[in-house]
Amino acid sequence: MAWVVSGAMKAASIISDVALNSMAYYASRAPAGATVEVGVWKGGSALLLSTVRPGPLYLYDTFEGIPYQGPLDTGNPVGKFADTSAEAVQALIPRANVIKGVFPDSIVPMSPVGFVHADADQYESTKAILEMLPPMMIPGGFILFDDFGVADCQGCTQAVNESGFRFLVLAETGKALIVV
Repeated sequence: MAWVVSGAMKAASIISDVALNSMAYYASRAPAGATVEVGVWKGGSALLLSTVRPGPLYLYDTFEGIPYQGPLDTGNPVGKFADTSAEAVQALIPRANVIKGVFPDSIVPMSPVGFVHADADQYESTKAILEMLPPMMIPGGFILFDDFGVADCQGCTQAVNESGFRFLVLAETGKALIVV
């Protein structure tokens, strides 16, 4: 099934329609529970998630751009993606719990998580996602890594490879998917 990627979603995301539809497909098949996105930017992919998954939606971002850059994080310098705000994302998705701050320092109590869209672009945040969120997840929950395999986001790929989790690389997008 293909989801309708609206103009608002396209205007607030740089993720391709193929990748957005793949995310929606896996999100719709994850167990019921909370949905989490780390790395929200303007909220385009989160808006699609809000139409696919009922239940609590937690959106984590600095809303001040990339917080740090390691040696493998060549495509996204500190401050990139700062052209957004928590208020704008909250207005776009009123039912969302929009959390401003550096993940995982900003983590709030959440109900058990069924699906995570990890779009943090770099090593440190991806590593934090892999350490903090699996214990909070429903068995069989999914974590989808948007930046896995992206040439200038090698930190994300390395963090997933180092995690010890078994993962699938999705044929249609090259993204990594972990089932916890």
